[in-house]
Formats: sequence, C-alpha cells, structure tokens
Amino acid sequence: MKRCQKVLTRIRQLLHREDGGALAELAILVPFLAVMLAGVCEFGRYFQNYNTAAKGTRAAARYLSNHKLTAAEIDRAQSLVVCGKLACTGSDRPLLTNLTKANVCVESTGTPKVTSVTVRLPTPDLACNPTTNAPAASPYTYRPIFNIGALLGTSLSMALPIAPSVTMYYMID
Repeated sequence: MKRCQKVLTRIRQLLHREDGGALAELAILVPFLAVMLAGVCEFGRYFQNYNTAAKGTRAAARYLSNHKLTAAEIDRAQSLVVCGKLACTGSDRPLLTNLTKANVCVESTGTPKVTSVTVRLPTPDLACNPTTNAPAASPYTYRPIFNIGALLGTSLSMALPIAPSVTMYYMID
C-alpha cells in the first residue's frame, strides 16, 4: 500500500511540474512557422520577379516607341527585357531564371501607320499576336524554391505565370 501511495504521489508531482511545457509548445509551433516562412519567402520572390519583368518590359516599350520596328530593333528590345542590355552576350545572365527572348512578345496596333507598341510576357490564356518582324512568344512561369503544396499536403503550387504588359504610343511617323 505504501508503495502504491508513493507512485501516486510521484505521478501527481510530475503532472504539476511545467519544466517541458515550453519545449512541447515549440515542437507544436515549429512546423507552422516553417510553412509560414516558406510562404512569405515565395511571395516575396514572386513579386520581386514580377517587378523585374515589369521594369524590363517598360524599358523595352520605351525603347521601341522611339525606334523603327525592324527585326534588329525588336531583338534589342527583347534583350532589354531578358538581360537589361541592348545586346545579350553568352556571358550575360538573364534578369530572371530561365527567361529568354522566346518569352517576350512585341505587338503593335494600327495599320498601316503604327500608333502604339506593346511589350509583354504572354500568359497561357492570352497568346502572343506579334507585330511584323517579331517572333511569337511563349509564357514565362515563376519557379518557386519551396514546394509549399507538399509542405501542406495539398496540390497548391506557386508556379504561376508572370505576365507584365506595357503599351506606349509610337512616336515615329
């Protein structure tokens, strides 16, 4: 009987102690914090990539609004979007991972006189309708670092299309 009493007393003491409470709470919260950190990082990277692509398309549209729409000038404008320079060389890294000239769409409105020029990265839903001397373009998709869907156990994917578009008036008569 005394032995049973000692065991019950010891169990009561263990139940009233709070030595490992903080560690247990940390073990419960760490997975949620890791998923939240991954999500914040991916959203930040997505918007940074979108902002970079938007600035590139703006620079290319501004360039084309003041130059004739020849194949050489369109190629230079596409280089502005891809690597930030008028001419990309083999050693130049693209501004965005896996972005190529094949992802840049150059369109114009007005016939026979061009009135505006649009430079954009097309989406899967809205295909490229290239101007004369411009090649067709394919969509550009963001490539996430973390597979958040796998972390959450769902099919959620951050592999979203990045599709900025800039239209400017064509300044050449």
